[in-house]
Parts: sequence; structure tokens; C-alpha cells
Amino acid sequence: MAEISASRSAASAELFVRVLSCTSYEQMGECLLTPVSDALHATSSVFLQFCELPTDGHLVGRRAYVGHHPRSVEVYAEGVYNLDPVLKPGLQWLRSGADGQSASVSLLSGIPGWRDQAYYREFLLEYDIRHVLAVVFPVRSTLGSEMMCLGFHRAHEAQPFSTEEVGKLHKLVPVMQSVITNLAFRDSVAVSSTVLDTVADSYAGMGFVILDEDLLVRHANRRGLTQLGLYAGASCRSAQSASVFGEIRQRLMSLEPAAGPRGRFTVAMPREDCGISCQLDIEVRAFRDIDARIYYVLVTSERGDRKVLDDACACFALSEREIDVARLICAGQNNGQISRGLGIALRTVENHLRSVYAKVGVNSRTQLVSRLLGLN
Repeated sequence: MAEISASRSAASAELFVRVLSCTSYEQMGECLLTPVSDALHATSSVFLQFCELPTDGHLVGRRAYVGHHPRSVEVYAEGVYNLDPVLKPGLQWLRSGADGQSASVSLLSGIPGWRDQAYYREFLLEYDIRHVLAVVFPVRSTLGSEMMCLGFHRAHEAQPFSTEEVGKLHKLVPVMQSVITNLAFRDSVAVSSTVLDTVADSYAGMGFVILDEDLLVRHANRRGLTQLGLYAGASCRSAQSASVFGEIRQRLMSLEPAAGPRGRFTVAMPREDCGISCQLDIEVRAFRDIDARIYYVLVTSERGDRKVLDDACACFALSEREIDVARLICAGQNNGQISRGLGIALRTVENHLRSVYAKVGVNSRTQLVSRLLGLN
């Protein structure tokens, strides 16, 4: 008896090691499905990843199969899974986005009336599947909610899965959950990092700043830092900018620390380069990392006078220097101040101003400001 017990312990340890060696989705068949199928004496097994979509839907992502009917996986993924009574609770969780769901082990034979359902008549019979033992792992990552499903099957002539075999799968659940959760988070980190780097490299795109739970900047692109007056090279960096960022932090502190969209608000940011106040729209979203710490993503976009002025200058085809002059005029500066500020002669300022008047179709400073800022 001692020898049998030692042999079983060694076999269990070997199975655990084999499962833990699965470090990529490509190894799912070889390192997880095959050894667990052998341990459960299953004739076929399948892995399916269900991903949440922002349109209140879901899709079947990665999949792996071990057995003689690989076509069955494609048929199942095309929509048959909606008929699967074992999968129904997991799909409801995925659609609801609720918290608190844990891994579950299910026997198809434990569901009343399963042989009278279309799932059995139209799918299982065709692929000679009579006994199904399944485990479902709900996973949350930065990409959203996912559901990882493993199914182990036996043919019609085979014996049902025994209580001992179901218990063996229960013992494997923590190990498999560790592997699957690790794969899901590695996947989400890779995708998130790629998206973040792409956005961070795009200065002309949207601005973003990520703050941790202490409201300290953890990541950002240059546009976001510049718009919030935090970029070291920004001309708008000032005590007033710092005060506005302090106001933003105060707003964040008043929010409930929950993940998801947390609202929008507008702040007026000073612009020392042109003297015009920029209205900055800020959209706030929050997420939790794997340690449940809250992070805030501030997505920034300019609007108001600065954008209106830039659009108007482009519309009237003003040159770069004419735009400089027009901005300073809209900021209320006279020709002498413009001359000193731009380091050009007073006569040059006057020449630029005449050209601007002609292009915009006005003959006074008041008309120019009104036309460029759309005040009439």
C-alpha cells in the first residue's frame, strides 16, 4: 500500500510540474490538455478563451484541442457554445461584468434534462461526445473580462467520469488557474504596453497622463504633460499651471475609488506663449492593477480660444510669422510689445499686420480679433 501511495504521489507531482511548465498559449495542448486528459482518461479535450467586447458582446479568442475531431472546435466556436448548459453561468458573468466569480468545475451529466436539449442532439451526438467534465476560470485583466474554459470528454461507449476523477480535477484547479491567469496577464501587459507606447510616441495625437493612487505621475506622453503645464520645456509652466494641476488633483480626490469612466471636466490652462487661456477638456478613467491599487488616466484635449485661433489662422492661410503676430494681437499686445517680444523691427510688425488684415478681410485690430476668435 505504501508503494502504491508513493507511486500516486509521484505521478501527481509530475502532473503538477507538467501543467506548470505551460508558459504560452501555444503550449496549451502539449503541456496542459494532454497530461490532464491522460490523468482523467479523457478521449478529447479543448481550451477556449472568451473575451469581453465593449459592445456588450463577446468573442471566442484562442483555442486548443487534443483529440480526433478538430472540426468540432470550430463548429463550437461559431456559436454552438451558446447552447452549452455548462457554459451558461460563465457567459452570464462575462456579459454582466459582475465581481466575485470563482473557478468552477461542472459535469454535464449533473444538469437536469441535458439530453433533451439541442446542444446534445445537434452537437454532442455528431462528434461522439457523451460525458463532459469542464472547468471555467473567470479572469480580469487590463483588457477587460475574460473567461477561460477547459473541457474533457469521453465517447458514448465509455464510462462516466468517476467521483475520484472529478476530485482529481478539483485538486488541479489552483495550479491551472495560476497558469491561465499568468498567461492572461502576460497577454494584457504585452497589448497594453504596445498601445501605450504607440500613443506615447504620438505627440500630435491625444494627450494622456496616468496618476497612481497617490496622484503622482506614473506615465504620460509629451502632449499630455505640455497641456497640463508639467513638461519641463513647456512655456506655459508656471505657478498658475501648478495651481491648476492642484485643482485637478482635488477633483480626483473627491471621486469614488472605483474602476471605469469617472467623468469629464474642463479647466482653464494659462498660455504664456500667447497670453490666451486654453480651455482643456479632461476625461477621467480609472483602473486597478493586479494588486488592486487604483490608477487614473487623464485624457486631455484642447478647445476654446487657442484652438479656435489656430483653426482660423489655418483657414485664412496666414504664414508662420503672421500667426505669431495675430496671436499677440488677440492677447491684447500693441505693435511695440509685439516687436520686442518677437525680436523684429516695428516696421516689420506693421507689414505683417497689413498682410494679415488683407488675408482676413478686416481693417482694424478689433475686427481682426472678432473674426479670428469667432466672436460675431
